[in-house]
Amino acid sequence: MLVEAKAHIPELVSAPTAAGEPSFAKILNSLSVTKQFIGSHSQADWSTCSSQYTNRLAHLYLLRQLNGIPAYLVFLYLINDKEMGGPTTQLEREAAITLLKEFLGIRKRHSLSAHVVRAFVDVGVLKPAAT
Repeated sequence: MLVEAKAHIPELVSAPTAAGEPSFAKILNSLSVTKQFIGSHSQADWSTCSSQYTNRLAHLYLLRQLNGIPAYLVFLYLINDKEMGGPTTQLEREAAITLLKEFLGIRKRHSLSAHVVRAFVDVGVLKPAAT
């Protein structure tokens, strides 16, 4: 089970990796193979625009397709995280995800989608445990 938690929308657009050669070449290859596998025809460079999101998909591809490990990827999206200034509704979060996936050329149903789970947790309703 791979879990990626996001508290605010700008996290969906992450900076490129700072990995040096030859690691960067391996990352580029992994992203390219994953992009092709899921059928993205986007011209977006997956290594520069949203590297965390695409990197997680590449890890899922590595585990499931290349190593036969029954892995799942959970994107845990937090709602109402006031400290992080995150979105206040699930609809707001879903709109940002839709925009990101459209930019990356990720269709609603793709070769890995059955193994990708989105969970939304409203942290604004969570209360500290009584002591």
